[in-house]
Amino acid sequence: MRERGFERRRGEADRVRVMLAIFVVASALGCQSEVDPEAISASVVAYGEFEIRGGLPILIAKDATIPCEQGRLFGVDYRIDVANGEYGVLPIEFRWTHPDLAVPESRLWGTESEARRPNPSLAWRQSSLTGRALWRFEHPDEMVSGRFEFLIRRRDDGSVLLSQSFDIQGC
Repeated sequence: MRERGFERRRGEADRVRVMLAIFVVASALGCQSEVDPEAISASVVAYGEFEIRGGLPILIAKDATIPCEQGRLFGVDYRIDVANGEYGVLPIEFRWTHPDLAVPESRLWGTESEARRPNPSLAWRQSSLTGRALWRFEHPDEMVSGRFEFLIRRRDDGSVLLSQSFDIQGC
């Protein structure tokens, strides 16, 4: 009888250890904290016109004036740095501003579009990340002359950390 009570307590202790381990792993994986917005900086690494070669976009011309042609590809390579050894979710957003567009087929409306990188984050011991934001003229209705600008902004106050504009000509 004494052995049954011991086995029951041992089983309960094992279940508690397993639950604690699951809690620790879930906390580490799913509950990243946000990085202090003041610790974030961003810079342009390269910008201009790109071309697809071997299935990958390659920078072919460093130029902010882009001719308006179907299939034309332009954009920015950027770097985001975080100071003070902070890591976690970066409270920033990636956006394109552009002339007024109404292209439902491309899900483009208005003068601002998402740049497809939601919720970027840094892992522990990572102090920076690099990325690329490209725009390709795919639909005739999005080919509009004017200023197209890639922005990285802080979500809390909308302040711009990085801006690279392109002058689209000849549409």
